[in-house]
Amino acid sequence: MSLVRTEVRDDIAIVTLDRPKANAFSPELVRELSGALGAREDARAVVLASALPGMFSAGWDLPRIVDADRPAMEEFVGAFCDLVRQLFVFGPPLVAALPGYAIAGGLIVAMGADERVAAKGRGKVGLSEVILGVSVPQCLMEPFRHVVGPRHMERLAATGENLSMDEALSIGLIDGIVPAEELLDRALERARFLAGLAPAAHAAIKRRSRAPAIARFDAARDHDPFLDFWFGEDARFRIKDMVARLTSREP
Repeated sequence: MSLVRTEVRDDIAIVTLDRPKANAFSPELVRELSGALGAREDARAVVLASALPGMFSAGWDLPRIVDADRPAMEEFVGAFCDLVRQLFVFGPPLVAALPGYAIAGGLIVAMGADERVAAKGRGKVGLSEVILGVSVPQCLMEPFRHVVGPRHMERLAATGENLSMDEALSIGLIDGIVPAEELLDRALERARFLAGLAPAAHAAIKRRSRAPAIARFDAARDHDPFLDFWFGEDARFRIKDMVARLTSREP
């Protein structure tokens, strides 16, 4: 069964994550989303959506990757970083529609979009990696630095605190809040507006505006200490404890 669905409305592609219960990123979801985006590089614009009410993505699939050895984790982290870079340099306008929670890797994926529209409600956004005893891979911090600046980037990563959608809007982490039942239509409306701009000029402005962030992104991939944290004693304990709590909730 496909983990990513794609449809086209008026030359606007809708790429939808569909991996219950939480759109958690496994190696397969990373691969399928990257492939779906690659197949839509000729679209006028793309909306990145979720099939799950109240949930964009809860981040990485920890129960799936907790026991991966270092080479396997290096491959997974590399593929995830490739996906975020692909989003961040994507040519056509890209709007993320967040029906609710976007946590850790889920928020990082959403940050690759040009704009983020969120549903009004109890959903929250945040970076929880520090709670697990790991740093956010440095390259993945660069979209945050580009969008909200270094201070808000640091607070998100260093505290692990989740923000309400109103709080996220106040710092520019998201670009709008709409009624949940209107989310997809409003995201499509915004994508159509962006698609109506001169495509070559719009893409060029994006490239030039993001060039410093992309250069830092690429440079940061060398000698990143993330895997040293991931396989450290403290993180091993915290991650396994989190996995135990997550699996205990399953029916």
